[in-house]
Order: sequence, then structure tokens, then C-alpha cells
Amino acid sequence: MKILLVFPAIEHGMTTYRDRHSWRKIISGYPIITLPYLAAITPKKHSVKIVNENYENIDFNEDVDIVGITCYTMTAPRVYQIADEFRKRGKTVILGGYHPTAMPEEAKQHADCVIMGMAEANWAIAIEDFEKGKLKPIYPRNHNFDISKVPPLRRDLIKSNPFLGAIQTTRGCTNQCEFCAISSFCGNVIKQRPIKDVVEEIRQMPNKMFIFHDPHLTLHRKYAQEIFKEMIRQKVHKGWVANGTTNILGNVDEEFLNLARKSGCVEWFVGFESVSQEALNNIKKNHNKVEDFKRMIKRVHDHGMTIQGGIIFGFDEDTNDIFDTTLETINDWELDVLEVNILTPYPGTPLFERLNKEGRILTHDWSRYNQVDVVFQPKNMTVEELYNGSKKVAKEFYSPINLMSNISRILLTTKKFYGIIPLGTNLSFRRYYKRDFGF
Repeated sequence: MKILLVFPAIEHGMTTYRDRHSWRKIISGYPIITLPYLAAITPKKHSVKIVNENYENIDFNEDVDIVGITCYTMTAPRVYQIADEFRKRGKTVILGGYHPTAMPEEAKQHADCVIMGMAEANWAIAIEDFEKGKLKPIYPRNHNFDISKVPPLRRDLIKSNPFLGAIQTTRGCTNQCEFCAISSFCGNVIKQRPIKDVVEEIRQMPNKMFIFHDPHLTLHRKYAQEIFKEMIRQKVHKGWVANGTTNILGNVDEEFLNLARKSGCVEWFVGFESVSQEALNNIKKNHNKVEDFKRMIKRVHDHGMTIQGGIIFGFDEDTNDIFDTTLETINDWELDVLEVNILTPYPGTPLFERLNKEGRILTHDWSRYNQVDVVFQPKNMTVEELYNGSKKVAKEFYSPINLMSNISRILLTTKKFYGIIPLGTNLSFRRYYKRDFGF
């Protein structure tokens, strides 16, 4: 049986479908692992092809039996267009991902089948049911699977991303942040792949630089530490980036940071989210302590690694002074890379449910759920003030002078070739925000 897996065009982000014919797709293309992962868990008797619309056109007349499409909230309108075109041609369409999981009845209007949650348990079952003529319209979440039996990504099907690769070692997240869709999608039971499998996949990866796609690699630091040790033992010389949390990176023993650096880490992404402790407490990110952020960043710098920090604007506690306060604070932190996001209430999250009940959701145009547009009514400012304030922060942080300062600090901190990762991220974010915020 022939199966086509489709990743839809993305309009917002560091690289988009508009970069298809640009050198940027090679240098800074963000590695998407969802479909290579899905291909890996497809029964071997079936043939699989992947089409990433950000790099190539979709052939709607392709000779296939099943079309599987992954869907974020912001890509839902495009996904539905793609699905409808395939169904017009008599193809069976299966949708999965964050948005279909949160809105299965909506997604079902454009598909023959919706798989909710993680696909490890249901994907192969759905394919078998299709062969029997018994494909179900919806497969509910089923997280009962053995992650140790999940094979490596089908990297042979990845046609782009020659420089930057990706891997995932765990599934699930125990944090219950109000705005985050990960726990509702993956659940809060953590599944860990065997360390030997993880390191072997990293070793076989053709990329010399890669990202750990885990919600945060510091969740179980002993597990992560064993990965670092094994990478060092096997002399895996690659640079990598991972998500981490402030409480662990700021307080974990020196050995963890030393091993992370020695195994190739050049950057940690940390979701600071806000410089307001009240906002952090109310979104249930209590392990973030604003008073500790500067010390944590310096500690990571002292170990030769950089910090990319995520800040979100639009929390109920935010007033118009949050933007200047944030700029002043992060400049004092000496943050290397900044990700500026406008709070986005994704369907399926507690935040969406709360704002919806309060009548504060302004639009169900899912394409605008992109962390740049304002899709809800802020509590203590106008929509325009939230947008313009976020734009101001992005513009000032990525001003030419600040950009040069960031690059100099990164070079002095990492002292490694792999420092090209945070350097490239700085340049890519500046271009992204200039385009989407229009400055």
C-alpha cells in the first residue's frame, strides 16, 4: 500500500514556505521530525513518501492509498484545503497533530479519519483497519505503547535540513502550564527511550548539529546526564541545542553542566515567559523564579553555553509598562537570543477554555493563532497596545547594535564552531520579526 505524508506550508516562523528558493532553507531550515517519525512506525510492508510543502509542491494526483497530514492550529486552514483537494480525487485522508486532537469534530469535516494524541498506538491500527475496510472516523488518545520499541526516524525520507537535525528522547511533560498544549496532547506520564538507542540514532544522524525536541531535557536530569556520558564515551562530536528549565539549570550540580558542554551543548532554550513573578505563578509555572534568572544565565555562560530565552506578552497581569520593564531586565541578564511571543490561547489548553468562557476570544481564524497576531482581548491593555509593545521589544532587542553585542558575547562564550547555532538563530529571529512585525 502507498502512503503519502504531508507537512503543510507555514506562514510564520524563522523559515517559511516563502524561503523555498532561498539559501535560508538550507542554512536555517527548522527540522521537522513528526513525519519521519510517523514513517518509522508505519508497518514495513507499506511504502511511504513525505512531502514538506515548505520545500516542494504537492501533487494532488499522486498515486497513493492514504494521505496523512499533520496539523498545527495555525496551519489548520491550509491543512483543510489540502485534505479537501485529496478527497475530491477519491483519496482517503487521515489528520493528526495538535489541532485535530483539540478539535476532532471540526477536523473530521475534512478527513476520513482523525487520530488524536500521540500516534504510536493508533497509527498502525488505523492502517490495518483501512485495509480491512473498517477505518474509524476518530481514534481517541491512546498513550499505552512501549516507547522502547519505537524505531529511529526515517531520515532517508528527509529531503532538506542538511545542517541541522533533530531527535526526541522522551514523550510527555509533567508541567501543567496554562498556555501549553503539550500536556493535553502527550499526557503527563513521561516515556523515555533507551539511552543506547538514543545515542546510536544521534551517532548515525548525518547532521553535525541537532536539536533535542523534548519538552525539556532537564525533566529527568539523571537520564539526560547518562545520555551526555554515553555521547562522550562514544566520541559523538556534534553540537546540540535543547530545552531546559530555570530551576534545574540554575541549581543542578556542576557535573551536569560540564557533561552537557563536553557532549556538545552550545545553547539551552529556556521559557522564562515573563519578568513578572505574579504572572508566572498564575499560569502555574511556579518553578520559574524571576529573582534567579540572571544568576542562572551567568552560570550557564560560565560553562561555555548560551541561553535562548522565550518571553510571552499578554498575560492578565501585564500592563503597558511590561514592555519597557522586560527590555531593561533582559538587557541586564545579558540574554543571548530572545524569542518574543504574543500569548496565544491554543484550542485544547486550559487558557483557551478560560478565555472562551470569559468571552475574550476574538477570532476563530486559526491562521492567526501564530504567536504574532493578537486573537484575544487582553485584560489590562488594548489589542493594539499588546501588538505594538511586543513589536517594540523585538525591534529593540534585535537592533543592529544589540545584534552585534549578542554575536560578540556568543563567540566569547561558546568558543566553538557549533556556536554558529545561536549566531544563526539571532540573525534568523531578526529577519522573522522584521517581516512579521513589519519594522
